[in-house]
Amino acid sequence: MKHNIIILFLLFVLYSNAQNTGINNAAKFKLIENTDLSKHTVLVKGNIPKLILAQKEFNYTFNYNSGNIASITCNLSQLSKLIERKLISYAEFIEARKEFMNDTMIIKNKIKPVKLGTAPLTMPYDGTGIIVGIIDSGTDFNHPDFKNASGTSRIKFLWDQVPVAGSTVPQPFNYGIEWTDTQINANQCTHNDLPNYGHGTHVSGIAVGNGLANGTHEGIASKADIIVVALDYNKTGPTIADAVQYIFNKATLLGKPCVINASVGDYYGSHDGTDLEAKLIENMVQNIPGRVMVAAAGNAGNVKYHVKTIPPTNDTCFTWIKKSTSTLEYWCYADTNNIKNIQISVGANRNNNFNLGRIGFKNYSYGLGTIQNDTLKFNGNRIGIVKTSASINTYGVYELYIKILADTLNLKWRIESKGVGMHDAWNFDFISSGLPSAASYPWILKYIMPDVNSSMVSSFQCLNDVITVANYVNLNNYYDVNNNTQSWAALNPGENVNFLAVSSSRGPTRNNQQKPDIAATGAGVFSAIALGMQANLITNAPQVVAQGSMHVQGGGTSAASPVVAGLAALYLQKYPNATSLQVKNAITNCAFSDIYTGTNLPNYQWGYGKLDGFNTMNCLITKIKNNTITSDVKFYPNPFNNQVTFNFNKFIDGKIYVYETSGKLIFEDNLNSESYNLNGLKFKTDYNGLLFIRIVSGDETLNFKLIKTN
Repeated sequence: MKHNIIILFLLFVLYSNAQNTGINNAAKFKLIENTDLSKHTVLVKGNIPKLILAQKEFNYTFNYNSGNIASITCNLSQLSKLIERKLISYAEFIEARKEFMNDTMIIKNKIKPVKLGTAPLTMPYDGTGIIVGIIDSGTDFNHPDFKNASGTSRIKFLWDQVPVAGSTVPQPFNYGIEWTDTQINANQCTHNDLPNYGHGTHVSGIAVGNGLANGTHEGIASKADIIVVALDYNKTGPTIADAVQYIFNKATLLGKPCVINASVGDYYGSHDGTDLEAKLIENMVQNIPGRVMVAAAGNAGNVKYHVKTIPPTNDTCFTWIKKSTSTLEYWCYADTNNIKNIQISVGANRNNNFNLGRIGFKNYSYGLGTIQNDTLKFNGNRIGIVKTSASINTYGVYELYIKILADTLNLKWRIESKGVGMHDAWNFDFISSGLPSAASYPWILKYIMPDVNSSMVSSFQCLNDVITVANYVNLNNYYDVNNNTQSWAALNPGENVNFLAVSSSRGPTRNNQQKPDIAATGAGVFSAIALGMQANLITNAPQVVAQGSMHVQGGGTSAASPVVAGLAALYLQKYPNATSLQVKNAITNCAFSDIYTGTNLPNYQWGYGKLDGFNTMNCLITKIKNNTITSDVKFYPNPFNNQVTFNFNKFIDGKIYVYETSGKLIFEDNLNSESYNLNGLKFKTDYNGLLFIRIVSGDETLNFKLIKTN
């Protein structure tokens, strides 16, 4: 009897081993523990056509495949049956090891299915045939992530705007030095990204790194060609516009579509895209097929450096600026019609808030012709000199510039306004804390408190044709170069995974246009390191260096922007003739929302939501109209089941179109009223999920999104 029991036990062991020979150890342990009966996603190698057909019989879901390897979702107990039936020869269950690298960035932004070519895409996308231009501090061309497998450089041209010798001076710009890929491969390039701590190298890796350094941290457009411009941050003039022109010219020479990423910007300026450099860039991009520009929104979302001044009726308001140096500056901007009935004065207070007087109130035209000089005195003693200059650009935008030459340091300089109208100002010297109480200084009730609104950078980022990117937190925990577990939240208090980064700059533009356009992962992204930084960082800051020592952690909208630029390159690979607005519309129309973004989108923090690479690639390209219906449409409920009601603030005579995310038109109807009921039962399809609604009335269009549920 005992002998029989032993035989039965041995048979059981042999049977168990036979059932588990085709699965990896993690799957075996999961089965032995038998503590989790839910379905898991596993990778299997097998007969793909048979796997697709057998889903219902064995109760699993076929997700996608590449060659003879597929992703399926199943109960792990089913794996042995699939092996018995010879549908698969091997299966792997992959443990969650909490290694967060750029792979997390690719997953969170839903770009991995694009790189795999998941249906309904007909091929994988990797940026082949596309130029990605990087306007930044430069790129470490020696980093393996920017080389082909043969060891040759993927960088076709590199223009460093700083050096004065070493190769060719690019024309017509006539400054800096450029190198070709031939010169880079011949070790003739002397560019160095170390003076800027590898900022551009990190940005480049996110957009176009191929992961060849150690097989990890692959960027988005990993097979795109690269053109780099290393900016001279100390040079006056339109250096960014020059860089844009240079890159587009080279892309035209190479005969390829081009996306430019600019993770650079200026926090000062009119913040409306009407400065000439912005307009020059707009002319290079707007309505030109195969040209796209992407830019970082900025990292001042937690800095109160913006003031919108609207003087109270028949009263005066003010804001203080303070600086420890003898020279202070103040700028404000307004549409001319909004400033011409306002008067502005400058005064001063001691730290105990004692009023030292003011110069006289000045009209908006004061300083338009020549620089005006006023002297502020108190009790016969000069407090300082106030220089005033004003200008109006060709788009009717007024700029007031005040330069204060103070005789006494650390005074609070008071910018006062009265009249009818409004103006905006940006200044890191505004006082936003430590204000006196009304009891000690009653006039404080008239104080205009600085805020974090409109905290994005100025100029080209405010253009409609530029995709401007906000930043949310990419990771939670990760292993550093010394294999120690690090917590992003512990290293960065207040920054939690999936939340908008506290520093991510906010919109709107000065003229209340929607910005940013989209949010992508930026805080806590690992990417290529400038190789000369390795030894120092491994010794002094190992927590920011990834395993393998070839990649470093970075953050900010600088790291979020190249995610979108990389996706734009994949989009141009699919649609080479797409214009900048078509790419932008695909990205914004197909963004996704979650509990972190909320449903009140677009807004001035998240834009249209989080980047969804897969949906973007399947978004419908529509003809871009010159005008947008100005109707303030309201629709409810959303999500909806059977019916959704639209209310317009005017009579609409046109048509309504309903599209699936694949671009398939599933319904159209005529509009001839101020309201409309859309009945989902008329769609003649059981499609549920994201819908794109397009209303056309003459030359005007209105586009928005709805969600249909069961």
